[in-house]
Amino acid sequence: MAAIPHKSEYLHTQGMDKANKIDRDQLLAFCIKEIDQPQLAEWFHEKCNDLEVPRKFFINFGLVGRRIPRRPIQWKEELERQLRGINPPFDSASWTLDDLCRLTVMLSLDPSKNREVISTLLSAADMREQVVIYKSLPFLSNAEEFVWLAIDGIRTNMVDVFDAIALYNIYPYRYFSEDAWNQMVLKAIFMERPIYQIARIDDRKNQKLVDILYDFSHERWSASRSVTPELWRLVSGYLNDAIFDDLKNVINKDTPLAREAATKVIAESNDAEALQWIKEAGVSISKHSWDEIGKLIFEEK
Repeated sequence: MAAIPHKSEYLHTQGMDKANKIDRDQLLAFCIKEIDQPQLAEWFHEKCNDLEVPRKFFINFGLVGRRIPRRPIQWKEELERQLRGINPPFDSASWTLDDLCRLTVMLSLDPSKNREVISTLLSAADMREQVVIYKSLPFLSNAEEFVWLAIDGIRTNMVDVFDAIALYNIYPYRYFSEDAWNQMVLKAIFMERPIYQIARIDDRKNQKLVDILYDFSHERWSASRSVTPELWRLVSGYLNDAIFDDLKNVINKDTPLAREAATKVIAESNDAEALQWIKEAGVSISKHSWDEIGKLIFEEK
């Protein structure tokens, strides 16, 4: 795999849109209403306002996970809309009450001091806590200051932790450099994660990634291993003779979904020679979207 670049190369901001910040007090009030035990709700309110020293934050963050129920949330439309306004692919179904309470505790920290405190917490966090921390990053008012943590996080081999960074999370699109983005995408493919769930995946396609995936696919084939059809989504728009040869082989020999993906790349290329080959071969061009192809791939697993 490509090496993660030096820190000085990080912080990609091209195309970054300004997002509203979540209202911590509103989120706290919502969590208190969701906690159906008055004494527990009072306790949580007290803990969110008792974080003046790091030690208390670490203790209270851990206590939330032990005392607040892990149950589905009855979302208010306004709050869900606010969260999605900050993180457009926000997946409300993946958040439980204890997750949201932990986010509230993180938002209760002084932003001028939270980087060091959250970094320390992450170094000692269990898997569940890591997941919550990483998927909470977009909602921090100084989110850009945590880019190094997120990039380091994609080194993990824990699927749930990797997914918290890479899937349904706008953070990598907004803040990762091209090299860090490519590293994440390649690892997602290597780990067989659903590429279609990576936020703004089509908007950060790039030639360097295409070259990496070309080498990766040939390494897999040389070892008699398959390549996920979702890989072809990432080379769409970068068709050349070598990739066209690969696509022809896929169409002639691979699985139905792989053939669909290969024909879609050719159709989107608007390359006359490639389109003529498709016509002469009598191959139907896929009418599925890339997201639909991705979903079909994972339904088969």
